[in-house]
Amino acid sequence: MSIAIFFFLMLFLALGMPVAFSLAIVGFTSLFFILGPQAFVGLPTIFFGSLDSFTLIAIPLFIFMASILNLSKASDELYEMVKDWVGHFSGGMGITSSLLCTGFAAISGSSVAAAATIGQLSLPKMIDAGYERRFSFGIVAAGGTLGILIPPSLFFILFGAMTDVSVGKLFIAGIIPGLIISALFIIYIVLHSRHRGYAKSEPATMKQRLRSTRRGSWLLPLPVIVLGGIYIGIFTPTEAAAVGSVYSIVITLINRQLNLKILIDSLLQTLRTTSMVFFIICGALLFGHVITLLQVPQLLITYISSLGVSPLFFIILVCVLFIFLGDFLEVVSITLITLPILHPVLIALNVDLIWFAVIMCITMEFALITPPVGLNLYVIQGIVPDANLIEVFLGTWPFMVLMLLTLILLFVFPSLAMWLPAAVM
Repeated sequence: MSIAIFFFLMLFLALGMPVAFSLAIVGFTSLFFILGPQAFVGLPTIFFGSLDSFTLIAIPLFIFMASILNLSKASDELYEMVKDWVGHFSGGMGITSSLLCTGFAAISGSSVAAAATIGQLSLPKMIDAGYERRFSFGIVAAGGTLGILIPPSLFFILFGAMTDVSVGKLFIAGIIPGLIISALFIIYIVLHSRHRGYAKSEPATMKQRLRSTRRGSWLLPLPVIVLGGIYIGIFTPTEAAAVGSVYSIVITLINRQLNLKILIDSLLQTLRTTSMVFFIICGALLFGHVITLLQVPQLLITYISSLGVSPLFFIILVCVLFIFLGDFLEVVSITLITLPILHPVLIALNVDLIWFAVIMCITMEFALITPPVGLNLYVIQGIVPDANLIEVFLGTWPFMVLMLLTLILLFVFPSLAMWLPAAVM
C-alpha cells in the first residue's frame, strides 16, 4: 500500500494538480482505506493539530514584513548605499547585487522576495552597463536563494515546528554557512568580471557615500533587532517577527514610503502566500499521519540497518533525493513531504538535527534555481520578459558549483553549522 500511495502522489503532481490538494486527496483516501468511516472523525483533529503551533505564526508575520519592504520600495535606498561603497570595484554592480541579496535575506527570510526585489533594482543596471545577461541572471537568482539560509528563514521555522528543534538555534546555525556562500559568490563575481573586462564605475565621493548611507542605513538595524532579540532571549522567533513587522511599518511611515494602497496590497499578498503555505502544511500533515500509521519510517530504519550503510552515506543519498525532488517541487512541499518520514530515521541514526537542517536547507536552495519549478528562475523571467528559463538556468550553474562546495565543507567540517549555536545559546 505504501508504494501505491507514493505512486498516486507522484501521478497527481505530474498531472499538474496543486501540491496541497495532491497531498490531501492521497492522504485522506489512504486514511479511509485504513480506518473506514472513522477517517472523517479524525480529519478535523489532524488539520487543527497541524496549524495549532505558536511557532507557525511567525510565517505570516515575516511574509508581511518582506511585503512591506518590497512594495514600499524601501530597498532602493539600501541599494544606492551599497553601490556607492563598492560599485567602483571590479564587478562592482555584481558585488552590490550579491551583498544586497545577502542583506535582504537577513531582513525578509524569503528567497523569492529577495530575488524579486534585488532583481528589479539591479538587473536593468547590470545589463545596461554591459554585463553578460546570463551572468547577471545568475547573480540575482542564486543570490536570492540565501533567503532560506540566512536568518530569519521560513524554512527553519517549518523545520523547527515539525521536529521540535529550537528555531533560534537553527537561525544561528545558518549564519556561517550563509556567509561562506555569499563570500564565494563575491569572489567568483570579481574573478569573472576581471576576466571579462567589465568596465568599472567611477568611485562615489565621500559626501555622496555619507548621504546615501544616511538615507539607507535605517534598514540596517532591522536584522539586528530581529536576530539579536532572539539570540539574547528577549523575543521568541514569533515575537521577533511581530517586532520586525511593526518596525517596518513605522520606518516606512516616517520615510513617507508607505500608504494605504501599499498596506492593503501587502496584507493581500501575505494572505495569499500564507494560505498557500498553510494549505500545503495541512495536506502534508494528513499525508504524514498516514505514513506514520503504515510505519513507513520504521520500515525504512529496518531496511537501512539491513544494508549496513553509515549515517553519513544515508545523508548523502537524502541530499541527492532532495536535489532530484527540487526539479519538480518547491521548498515547502519537499520539506513537508519528506521530513515526517526522515525525522524518526535521523533520530535512530543519531544524526544532529541542527547540522542536518543546514544541509537540507542548502540542498533546498538548488530547488529554487533548477527547472521546471525553480521559483527564482520565474522571478528573473518576469523581470526580464525576453529571457527564457534555459538562459537564466545556465547563468546559475557556476553559483550552484559554489553551493555544492559549501555543502562538501559542511560534511567535512560539521562545526561550521554546529559551533555557533552551541557558543551563543
